[in-house]
Amino acid sequence: MSNTKKSDVPFKGKAKCKSKSSCSSKKSLKEKLTTVSTTYARIVLLLMTVNFALTGYAVYSITQIQSAQMDSTPEGTPSQGAQVASTEQ
Repeated sequence: MSNTKKSDVPFKGKAKCKSKSSCSSKKSLKEKLTTVSTTYARIVLLLMTVNFALTGYAVYSITQIQSAQMDSTPEGTPSQGAQVASTEQ
């Protein structure tokens, strides 16, 4: 046998109500919890879409700036930052 008490055993079956009012309040609470408004979900999806678009635009802009800076530096000469770093000793 196990050392579990009767209260430790998982509940199986329907709950018996002690009074009629407690059963009706539990039922109305359950109905309230299962009612879901989809308006909030739609707002969240819209905000996530805007966030994704702005993040994509920012990443695209940063890569364009980096590629423009790399293209403007000739291959034979070091960049200005490297020249400053090499003269400061």
